[in-house]
Amino acid sequence: MMPGTIAERHAEAVTVEAATRTEVRNLTGAERTVALYASDMPNGRRHHTSEQYAAWIVQGAERLGRTEMRRLALYLRGWQVLNVNDLMTEQIQTRHELRFPQRHRLVRAGQGSGLSVYVDGMTKVALARNGKVALDGDCPCEGTGGIMLWGNDPDASGEIMCPVHCRAEINAYRRALLAAR
Repeated sequence: MMPGTIAERHAEAVTVEAATRTEVRNLTGAERTVALYASDMPNGRRHHTSEQYAAWIVQGAERLGRTEMRRLALYLRGWQVLNVNDLMTEQIQTRHELRFPQRHRLVRAGQGSGLSVYVDGMTKVALARNGKVALDGDCPCEGTGGIMLWGNDPDASGEIMCPVHCRAEINAYRRALLAAR
């Protein structure tokens, strides 16, 4: 028998998940940012059309796969929430830098994502996922939901709600403030 000749045939049932084309409107802002970061989007500062950004978002989303893209997007949002509230831990920062080593590219991806959300909009399903966050390390609240802030004056010290673990309560409070106006 010649090398490479099939001597016996074995047939097994093969199931393949039907690949659906990624629709940009079905992605959150963070998912679009992660997809752009993973795409062939150029690093340089140039003007690109919203159609080009949409094509890169689709390319990056398909390159990563839905599960990985969403996981990375949740971690990116967690990092953003801690960063904007000046509550970053060293562990979270280190993992973020390993995940997204090109800081400038991440900024450009975020700008392109913002343009995409403005131009293409977002479905209700994506909007419901849009504010979700996750951390892959130690949260400053240590799971309690509260973070103590100590000032020079003991009367200036107090506890704030964790922006990660108390997201729903913070959002409800903000909605109530807006409704009261």
